[in-house]
Amino acid sequence: MRLVVVTAWVLAGAALTGGTYWGFLNTPESTVGTLALSAVLASIAVALLSITINGAIVVWSNGLSAAALTRVFSRIPAIIPAFLVFALFWWIAYRLDTWIALRTGGINAWFIARFGWDDVWWFFMGVRFITTWLRWVLGGLLAVSLMGGMAAIGWRAGARPQWVRRAMRPRALVAATLWFVVLIVLPWTYLVPWRPGWVPPTGAELAFIAGKLSIAAIAMAAGVALMIYEATRVPLTPIDPEAQRLAA
Repeated sequence: MRLVVVTAWVLAGAALTGGTYWGFLNTPESTVGTLALSAVLASIAVALLSITINGAIVVWSNGLSAAALTRVFSRIPAIIPAFLVFALFWWIAYRLDTWIALRTGGINAWFIARFGWDDVWWFFMGVRFITTWLRWVLGGLLAVSLMGGMAAIGWRAGARPQWVRRAMRPRALVAATLWFVVLIVLPWTYLVPWRPGWVPPTGAELAFIAGKLSIAAIAMAAGVALMIYEATRVPLTPIDPEAQRLAA
């Protein structure tokens, strides 16, 4: 039941955040007034994103209640350190992609000279998978785990290693990778662009497009919800057991 609630929450939050961001992108910045409006829209989009993620975290752990929503709104600034963690992994993945792209010819030549292989598409596909995984799975798990720690015990969670260990658990990494591939990558890659020839170019085509996009959106929202669950399913305690052991 909580999966349904969290999925609906993620869907609603994504729609509001995306709509606000779209408004930001389409706002001209030619005057002081429109520049200020752009800043307001960008701030609202960031706040909505934080509410979406924090809300999913809190609903997974405590269910949907007025007290839970109060805590969600009080933790909006937690998106800032989480974004820095997420951006770090995007930067690492970008640097790796750039390094490989600049040396594509040399890598191909090395495989030809060393093994006689003139087509190593699988190597570059593997690198692309690794960088995508770094961006969305590992970076996402760490960022959400940090936000979950701050939602549970406040800002002091960022100074403790628990949120890193929680995101790096083998179960979390494997399960989050599975949800990411099955519920996000596959629908985005195959379902969203799917244009079967048997659908007539009438109102049926519009209904088909709306239906498939709705299914893809629900699947992707469920994937995000499950990844958030894996990042935060182990609760952070107010007192770090490791610190207790060292103090003793």
